[in-house]
Amino acid sequence: MPKWVLEEEQLASKSKAFISAIEVFKQEVLKKEQANSLVPVVIKAKIIDDAIAKTHRREVSNLFRTGTTNNVLGLAESDEIIIKLEGSRETEVIIERLQNTDKYAYALSCIDSIEGFRPAIVKSDKKGKVDYKLKLIDYQNYEQNNSIRRYFENSMLKLGLQVNKTNYTTDHIVYNVKSVDLDTFEKIKNEEAFGAVFSIEPMPIYKVVLDMLPNDDVIDISVPEEGKEYVTVGILDSGIADIPHLKPWLIKERWTAYHEEYINKSHGTFVSGVVLYGDKLEGQEWVGSVGVKILDACVFPDTNKEGISEDELIRNIQEAVKMYHKSVKIWNLSISIARPVDEFSFSDFAIALDALQDEYNVLICKSAGNCTNFLTGHPKGKIHEGADSVRSIVVGSIAHKQSKNDFSEIDNPSPFTRIGRGPSFIIKPEIVHYGGNAGVDNQGKIVTTGVKSFGLNGSICQSIGTSFSTPRITALAAALYQEMAEDFDPLLLKGLIMHSASYSENLKIPIAERVNQVGFGKPQSVKDILYNDPNEVTLILRDEISKGEYIDIMDFPMPECLIDGDFYNGQIILTLVYNPILEPSQRAEYCQSNIDIKMGTFDTKKDRDTTRKNILNPVGRDGSKNLLLEGCYSKRKMKNKADDFALKERLLIQYGDKYYPVKKFAVDLSEMTESNQVKYLTKDKKWFLSLRGLFREYIETKAQIESSNLSQEFCLLVTIKDPTGTKPVYDQVTQKLDEYNFWHNNIKLQNDIKLHI
Repeated sequence: MPKWVLEEEQLASKSKAFISAIEVFKQEVLKKEQANSLVPVVIKAKIIDDAIAKTHRREVSNLFRTGTTNNVLGLAESDEIIIKLEGSRETEVIIERLQNTDKYAYALSCIDSIEGFRPAIVKSDKKGKVDYKLKLIDYQNYEQNNSIRRYFENSMLKLGLQVNKTNYTTDHIVYNVKSVDLDTFEKIKNEEAFGAVFSIEPMPIYKVVLDMLPNDDVIDISVPEEGKEYVTVGILDSGIADIPHLKPWLIKERWTAYHEEYINKSHGTFVSGVVLYGDKLEGQEWVGSVGVKILDACVFPDTNKEGISEDELIRNIQEAVKMYHKSVKIWNLSISIARPVDEFSFSDFAIALDALQDEYNVLICKSAGNCTNFLTGHPKGKIHEGADSVRSIVVGSIAHKQSKNDFSEIDNPSPFTRIGRGPSFIIKPEIVHYGGNAGVDNQGKIVTTGVKSFGLNGSICQSIGTSFSTPRITALAAALYQEMAEDFDPLLLKGLIMHSASYSENLKIPIAERVNQVGFGKPQSVKDILYNDPNEVTLILRDEISKGEYIDIMDFPMPECLIDGDFYNGQIILTLVYNPILEPSQRAEYCQSNIDIKMGTFDTKKDRDTTRKNILNPVGRDGSKNLLLEGCYSKRKMKNKADDFALKERLLIQYGDKYYPVKKFAVDLSEMTESNQVKYLTKDKKWFLSLRGLFREYIETKAQIESSNLSQEFCLLVTIKDPTGTKPVYDQVTQKLDEYNFWHNNIKLQNDIKLHI
């Protein structure tokens, strides 16, 4: 037992207090039973800090779980479990368990308090009538949820209120209660249906502001090559003007929710210009795209004329993607809610974007959001809501140039970019690209050094923002998809982009802070991503792993040419991108699954007894060591080394049991401590790679109740590199793949053959 488990006398005291609390709730349950009420009693159990881990929380859940249905509903906060009391019999079962202090000593010690659940309420500070965003409790029961939703909707109608209902996901429903004043707010709270409310707050309203500076540059108009097929990118924005530079690339179809008089196409036009002409306008090959077709999806009005609420924006995005998802797989979303993410829960906007990508098998590139804190000398703000989307690629901004009054040096975070981490410390943004620079002049006014694109009249302009770093990543994803003769695979595209990302040698941020500021860095161009040098190889493992399974490769093809004297040398970059199971009701634990990865060396293989519990593989490893752990490496060597790898690739992240949807490791074997080199890198060692799926207690229990299988798709990329640039790593790894009977093939690329007659 942990040290914090209470002694007998303390357990008895706590048991008595908790029983008294449940007795009070039992009376409420009896009243509801007699009145045949639809809305059940819901309570919450607050857990002590020492017991927040998964294994401890399971003990608490088991204390309250009273049958085959799932009455443990989820988390209110990271330390509060919500429990549904369906009937008086359930309360009696819980009381009996609370009395049994011997059997439930562990669970009782975990609980700090038991009290009634109350919805999170945020009142508007505006006077007059306000639209409110309202969510109901998810009772984990399809029929019960439907009945209570109808009951709530009817209650609002009886009050004479207009209520708009939006399915952010199939199960995650949000209500927009329109035009509510303070008196009406109190009436809503007095309705019995209000007992089913999880949270109520003012409905977020969106606004886009685009300041552009004219530029005298001129650029030739590009046109699609006749007979060539191009990938189509969807621009979820404010509309696109059919200016000469963009018109040849715009497909005939267009999606819009607004009449022309309510549209300002400036923002969408600028974004589209970056997608198509980003490299040409800057005179650089940052992306290497040869062009894409563009779908204009106007999901956003001119906010100077007409505002847009969060639920309306989400419905517009859903309808556009639903209509075109078969032909448009990559979407750019350079719009943010001007509200920082919550540390402990994922935003409804992010949840909706994730569900959309899962349902239609598309990839969304999302901006991190802009921040004006630099104008007053304050630190950068956290990413905006929506940028906490797990499935999306989220993009921050770095500076491409530095003028006199600009704050940021080249390749460092732009002053206006927002930074991570996201909720539950996930890494967001994962990627950065060039979005401009800014500063303040002697008069205290903002000055900008923008990136280039087009204005409404077709002239070249400059502007700044993560809105314009994001379309470079959209163009990159589309270009990769276009170059590969493979089925559309968002995990593979994300993996290739994340894996290629690195830090500039100009980056002045401490290593420990880099991930928070710029994620994994700026990705390479298409050509550099898809082609290896002879001194390196990139292996990709694309698969699915289910609960109870693991992958253990004990003949990992480490090339022998990397043996230098008595020890292995070389550099390893490993990126794991996977689709965790998502559960909106679990707030901070939205990501319900994880993949644990290890790579390293071992001494010998051994036979194992598969009749024993948890032994799946008849072959095991002796003397294994995971070499992805920071503790294997010498801090002195890492500090003194200043080569390209140290400057551009090094990461200092300890993932542990963190449920991060993207994990990346970069290790240089020459930086290992001398003693560890002798233990783990001698030339007689064998190499292994293993992956194992992990799942949270809530989703495991839900899967048992529903008799469903838990699994998660993943894409793993491993680059092995010779730092001297002289050894045939690619050839030797390919030979070993054949020698060890790996089923493997190269990524298929498009081959355009031109005939000249």
